[in-house]
Amino acid sequence: MNEKNLVNRPLSRRQALKLMGGMAGMMALAACAAPAAAPSGDAGGDAAPMEAAGSMVVVHRREYFKEMEELFTEAVLAWGAANNVEIEVSPVAAEANEDFVAKLAAEVEAGNPPDLIYHRNSIVSQMYFLDLLTAVDDTAQQAMDAYGGTAAAQERFNVIDDQWWGVPYIMSGGTGAGVYARRSWLEEAGVDPVAGIKTFDDLRDVALAISDVEQERYGWGMTINRGGDATGLIQAIIHNWGGQIVDADLTSITFNSQETVDAVAWLTEVFVSDQYADMLAPGILSWTDSSNNEAWLAGNIGLTKNAASVYAQGKADGNPIFEDTLVTEPIVGPYGEALTGGDGAQFNIPRGAGNPTQAAELALHMLTPSVFLPISLISAGLFLPAYDDIYQMDEVVAAFEADPTLRRMGEMALGDYPGLSWPAQPNVLTDAVNAQSILPDLMAETVTAGVDPAEAVQRATDRMNQIAEELGAFS
Repeated sequence: MNEKNLVNRPLSRRQALKLMGGMAGMMALAACAAPAAAPSGDAGGDAAPMEAAGSMVVVHRREYFKEMEELFTEAVLAWGAANNVEIEVSPVAAEANEDFVAKLAAEVEAGNPPDLIYHRNSIVSQMYFLDLLTAVDDTAQQAMDAYGGTAAAQERFNVIDDQWWGVPYIMSGGTGAGVYARRSWLEEAGVDPVAGIKTFDDLRDVALAISDVEQERYGWGMTINRGGDATGLIQAIIHNWGGQIVDADLTSITFNSQETVDAVAWLTEVFVSDQYADMLAPGILSWTDSSNNEAWLAGNIGLTKNAASVYAQGKADGNPIFEDTLVTEPIVGPYGEALTGGDGAQFNIPRGAGNPTQAAELALHMLTPSVFLPISLISAGLFLPAYDDIYQMDEVVAAFEADPTLRRMGEMALGDYPGLSWPAQPNVLTDAVNAQSILPDLMAETVTAGVDPAEAVQRATDRMNQIAEELGAFS
């Protein structure tokens, strides 16, 4: 099957249920969802409910930097008050491998979805293939007419089958192809904090060099336990060795390669070799997505990969760690090229939303510079602009000039690396691999169960092939 077909072909209901973890689980979720009100008139079963102008439900991804949740919620509620719309705002699971998409599917099935969603780019293809979304071409075009072209990643994730399924909102800053580094620790070790870590071998060596167990200083602050941060680390290692889940044309699973095996072996050594034991923070194998944030802000780790939430939290709290935090230049592996790029987030309107017109109006309101810039500028990289003209606004230019770390995060987020699907475009197959946490499970086998990397890679490949077969990806 060619790339267009795999990326754009809607799933059958049976395939969709398998993708989201099984029919029983989906049916249980659907049973828990409140039933929809009976439609009036002769509208068919797929018709959207009539709009209720006085109320809306808005859901947003949970932020690891709580101040951003509060600012977002305040802006939404202020719009509601000004427009006489009662709005319920609720946080939902933050990561692509958590349960938000499955719960949304149950709500759409039951006829009571939210009116507007703010969530990460990487779940758009899942929502599209499960037939959970309404196209938003007009709203996306209005945004681009007002604020210029959008980042390449936004189009890559949100345009499917020549239609926009999400309205670009933000680009997400963070370490990108680099890592967060403690400036003072690296300088003490004689390492240039920005440019001194050029390769992943350098990263491992520097992590060891800056560690001091007696002072509770641990250089390596990155886990392989299930979660978004762990998947990002494992993905970065495998891709920078040249390993990949699928080929560029989406014709086959290509995960079981010597490059992948070598990458897994290298990362396994970090966690099992006595040589590197002193650089590992206590309990690192059981860390969640918030654990490295907490360890960083407590001053216990010297290198980590993370979104901008840790940087933003340090700034908001007045934590002295903030002034000692920077993002390194891109780190390169045996593949030989810097893989720079990022994703962001968008607004989606679910199929069957009760108030889609005002949902679209709210999405555009949240992009208004008087609303967006105060949130973006306080976020320290968490809410970067997704539109060219906003990037060029004086306030944004001044912020980048004043903070080289913020500027570096912004530059790396605009690269063309698509993430887990690399070298292919985002697609439902790699999204399903992510949703089922195959990469963290692979590393758990080699690190905690002692499975040989080659055998573990083969097992992971078998799981990927099973997913591809269930999706009919290559038939």
